[in-house]
Amino acid sequence: MMLLKLHRDRRGQTFIEMLFVFPLLFMLFSFIVEMGFLVYDWAVLNYQCGTTAVKAATTGQLTSTLRESLAADIISWSANGKDYTYIVDGTGPPGTKDLNTVYIYGTDENTPVQRGQYITISVDYPWHYKFFLTDALASWVVSEKDLRLKVNASVPSEVFIE
Repeated sequence: MMLLKLHRDRRGQTFIEMLFVFPLLFMLFSFIVEMGFLVYDWAVLNYQCGTTAVKAATTGQLTSTLRESLAADIISWSANGKDYTYIVDGTGPPGTKDLNTVYIYGTDENTPVQRGQYITISVDYPWHYKFFLTDALASWVVSEKDLRLKVNASVPSEVFIE
């Protein structure tokens, strides 16, 4: 009789079910927030890289001033950009990459580009998750320690050099 009464008692059932569902909802919410940061940073990098390439095309040269301006824009607009160091003087991708360094490389800054030839600029940006639980889960699922966003833009030069 006592067991039958206990079996019909449903108090606390909602609490127990919520104990199973809440961690999943929390992880889903944190994943959505992290992906929002990732897409935002990718959009910022894509926009800033494209506008810098257009500025370089109007001058006919990808100068160090434009590269430093791109780095400053990434620092001020991206979610994680303030935490990184920047190397802006390369002409190609680096061989070994540091986990906390943004690499900006492209057409040689000392070479003027003739009208019609392309000026190329690329950004190699490290990505770190903001929430430790998402970082642990992502490194377990993806098994990738060094996630990087890579963006490039190529624009034909508008300057005629005689």
